[in-house]
Amino acid sequence: MVYGSVIRILGNLLLVEAALMIPSLLVSIYYDGSDKMAFIISIIITSLVGLIMSKSFKFSKGIKAREGLTIVAFGWILASFFGSLPFIFSGSIPSWVDAFFETVSGFTTTGATIIDNVEVVPKGILFWRSFTHWIGGMGILVFTVAILPTLGVGGFQIFKVESPGPQPDRIAPRIKDTAKILYMTYFVITILQIVLLLVGKMPFFDTIVHTFGTVGTGGFSINNASVGAYNSTYIHLVIGTFMILSGVNFSLYYSLFKGRWKEVIKNEELRLYLGIISMAVLLIALNINTTIYHRFWLALRDAFFKWVLL
Repeated sequence: MVYGSVIRILGNLLLVEAALMIPSLLVSIYYDGSDKMAFIISIIITSLVGLIMSKSFKFSKGIKAREGLTIVAFGWILASFFGSLPFIFSGSIPSWVDAFFETVSGFTTTGATIIDNVEVVPKGILFWRSFTHWIGGMGILVFTVAILPTLGVGGFQIFKVESPGPQPDRIAPRIKDTAKILYMTYFVITILQIVLLLVGKMPFFDTIVHTFGTVGTGGFSINNASVGAYNSTYIHLVIGTFMILSGVNFSLYYSLFKGRWKEVIKNEELRLYLGIISMAVLLIALNINTTIYHRFWLALRDAFFKWVLL
């Protein structure tokens, strides 16, 4: 085990996380929230610990699978621990256990929450809460691989362990370039959904945080009634559609970009994924239409929205 490399990369991860807290701080400053100091303290603590870890050990490019497993395992724990600091320092979630749960739920895009009344939470914290979904949707460690070229050869070991599925796709010869292509796709989907929600007249801040929760496939909302608070079929359909799009293997989007349409159409994983969704939505809509709604279009809309959030 190359402990020095593991600790140094984990330190770099914390430095990245500290930088990712800055947008939330800016949101808090813009809205003059009571959580400004919470983010400042969290950023300072996370940066200092990350700096100490990254500068105290020498880096070796001989990272093997076991180092990759160790980095991913401890990386998620550290990211969740330090990511919970803004919740604690702001008083939004005073209990460390609850704050850690909320952060883990965010980074893992689980979407479970312990907050009873989310509408009283400061906007900076709400932004960070949803932003953890967006970060976790692709994986904070994949993000680290994308922006830190010092990971070198070992980056593939991290990417391989972090990526879902039995065999991660290496789109480009260099894993750093693969991660960047995936994040480019992630950015495009994010921006497109923001634009479409703005067209539906959702408030700008609401648009950002709901897009984070959608593209990350998590589901955090800033309303106690969730998306139902907007009473808009258009918003339901946009969020539901992008939840499906965000669940597709991103390497298929790259294939589309390269014009390999047949490869995408014949992809068994995609066909099974869309088939299960279509069949489940139809069956649920038929069931609730006869027992609750008695309006098939409304039943179909709600069945579609609820199912894709699962």
